[in-house]
Amino acid sequence: MAALLRAAARPATVSLLALLLLGAPAAAPKTAEEAARDARQALIRSQLDEAQRIIDDALPRFSARNDETIWALRVMRAELLHTRGDQEGVRKVLRQELPPALRTSEPAVRRLWVLGNAAIQSGDAKEAKRRLQQAREIAEAHQRQMLPEVYTAMTISASDLKEAEEYADKAVVAARAYGKQRVEPRVLAALQYQYTKAQRYSDAIPVGEKALAAAQSLKNDSLVQSILGNLGWSYTEVGDYETAAEYFTLGDATAARIGQALRVPWLNQLGNLRGQKHDWTGAEKYFLEALQIARREQHPQLGFILANLAAVTLESGHIDAARRYNDEALAVKRAAGDKESERRSLIIAARIASASGDAPKAIAILNRVIEGAVQTTTRWEARGNLAEVFARANRVADADEQFRLAINTVRETRRTIEDAELRLSFFNVTADIFNAYIDFLVQQQRIVAALETTEALRVDALDDALKARSLPRIGDLRDGAIQQNATILSYWLGPHSSYVWSITPTEIRAKRLAPDAQIADAVEAYRNDLKGQRGSLERSGQAGRRLYTMLVPASRTQQRDQRVIIIADGALHALNFETLVVPAPTPHYWIEDALITEASSVRVLTRRHPLHAGPRKMLLVGNPPSPDPAYPSLPRANEEMSQIKRHFASSERKVLDGPAATPSAYRGASPGTFDFVHFVAHGVAFRTRPLESAVILGRDSANQYKLLARDVVQQRLSARLVTISSCHGAGTRTYTGEGLVGLAWAFLHAGAANVIAALWDVNDSATPMLMDRFYAQTVTGVDPAAALRKAKLSLVRSNSVYSNARYWAPFVFYSG
Repeated sequence: MAALLRAAARPATVSLLALLLLGAPAAAPKTAEEAARDARQALIRSQLDEAQRIIDDALPRFSARNDETIWALRVMRAELLHTRGDQEGVRKVLRQELPPALRTSEPAVRRLWVLGNAAIQSGDAKEAKRRLQQAREIAEAHQRQMLPEVYTAMTISASDLKEAEEYADKAVVAARAYGKQRVEPRVLAALQYQYTKAQRYSDAIPVGEKALAAAQSLKNDSLVQSILGNLGWSYTEVGDYETAAEYFTLGDATAARIGQALRVPWLNQLGNLRGQKHDWTGAEKYFLEALQIARREQHPQLGFILANLAAVTLESGHIDAARRYNDEALAVKRAAGDKESERRSLIIAARIASASGDAPKAIAILNRVIEGAVQTTTRWEARGNLAEVFARANRVADADEQFRLAINTVRETRRTIEDAELRLSFFNVTADIFNAYIDFLVQQQRIVAALETTEALRVDALDDALKARSLPRIGDLRDGAIQQNATILSYWLGPHSSYVWSITPTEIRAKRLAPDAQIADAVEAYRNDLKGQRGSLERSGQAGRRLYTMLVPASRTQQRDQRVIIIADGALHALNFETLVVPAPTPHYWIEDALITEASSVRVLTRRHPLHAGPRKMLLVGNPPSPDPAYPSLPRANEEMSQIKRHFASSERKVLDGPAATPSAYRGASPGTFDFVHFVAHGVAFRTRPLESAVILGRDSANQYKLLARDVVQQRLSARLVTISSCHGAGTRTYTGEGLVGLAWAFLHAGAANVIAALWDVNDSATPMLMDRFYAQTVTGVDPAAALRKAKLSLVRSNSVYSNARYWAPFVFYSG
């Protein structure tokens, strides 16, 4: 149960020194005043070595003086140390206070400001607030030109986002009042840090990118490296690991030009990204480089880096190396008095003992950790590892008990989390425990119990994510197959083994599949083929056949037009199973053999949705004017709207078209009274904050244009079908237990019986035609899932360019 210690996985506090571009280097200083001026200019231009040279030359030459200029030079020496990551050096240089006559001078304010920044970097929030408040009091009374810098630092040290935004506003006002507009990029960087810390990544990313452009134009490497690192962390959290790696790499390269200590967080993050891909060799390379610097600089993250190295070397099978790293990590953490972090390293020590064949030692260590653990995360991780030790020792009953205790602790902890999105992501953090337990149950031939465990997890996520209590309790898992007259394929992807359960009205069977990384690679490659020029049966059929063989268990009864319901997991949420290629009798897409839909769990298939009495009603929303250059008007939205309207009489439809298509208009249209709801608009999805996914409509009177998933969930629906005719309507992030979360998820949770949504960008030419054919079938009483399949098959069999999957395969039918 590998768990990298992500102490460095927090946003980097922005180094808030005034390193802003002003002009060309000054001549060699002759006086102390010239030296102070030239050193400040070098700092502003991020010419740190030049600033260092000037300060080191001037301070000994003018050491007899103790005036404001000399103190300005001393404070600048501390600024240099801070910029290079030496916060202890800052405190040593600035330990002495200024003479009483200078305690209201600009160097006095700068001294307190730098000490505050050093405290921020060291994680001492109380000290940071104390120092910055002192700086603010002097600046407001005597040195108001320093307020932009002080308020910007206070934005970083703010206790919450509201306070941070207030200080940011003050900083901007002060910067403009005192002609320091060049400080404004730092304000943006400070807000980026706060948005990142608050997990508001959809705000952090655009603010960070704006700050980055401004900082780069100022050639301010100190600020640039902080912004790059925070962007990397934001992209990590939204699941875009490739972009994250690019930003961390750029941040590391920029940090290297300033001070090696600043590289440690970014190297650690690059190692974590490799570890997430189970690339232990690549992770070890980055951690070793971080370790070399951390040891030399006595970096505060040394213990975490050593622990990460212990974890990855253990995963690579290098037990002796893992033991050496972990022993050193334990020594560092004990010296620091960090008891809980020490317990996390003791868990690694237990894993090392177990891997060495010393089960009694491992059991003793883990029991000691469980007894002393303060954090529930430490306790459940210890119990999960203890269960695995018992399982390897063939103590089956003890293993089962510890797995259950660990899982119950996880579930109980999750229910205490108020934030809905944090509840969604919570099971991802603990996925190792669930994977290990399911592997254990399958090894014990407890096939149905393993399936029940996956269902219990999915039901817990569905039932609890928004504090709802509407799902049926666990009963016979065949009930959904009986009620739907279908074969259900329920998947679980794990790092060592994956599984698929085939559930029919008469039996439940299980098959072991490849590890999740292997499946994810195959899915990504095939999906990329489908979306591109290779997206035809002839060009990508071989990859589709491989996936079909990899994922679909052989059936004794391959019936034509059979109904198949997919309960996907992990990377499989990005795959439209209709596009898998059946090899015989001749290669063809699986959609030709089966009516394939998706659901989030077996349980939801037994839910009953009320049907409206009377005539069918459609709420059609779309074709808005562009609310932002990022979302231009859809060229054929009007055509799609017109074709859908003609399938419903004027008395059966309400249309919000063009400027009338706004979020407030949707909410005011009583959407819960309609059988069908259809959106023709852009869609956006965010992987880590999926409830910020949105349908992009026109601006309303409140200047809002995003119909957010979090708002959709709050307004009850009873629609038979919601269709989101836009890119990424299905979502982009999957959660352990919950599945794919985004707009489709939100409409299902709001009460819609079914949702049609897209996995990738839809085609403007094909979509109006597809939807026209779909509604032509649906309004005659054809089941919507069957109607969508018929509309798609009309394209598949068209002998035209539209037979390619890129035109019909984005849309998936979800039931909830």
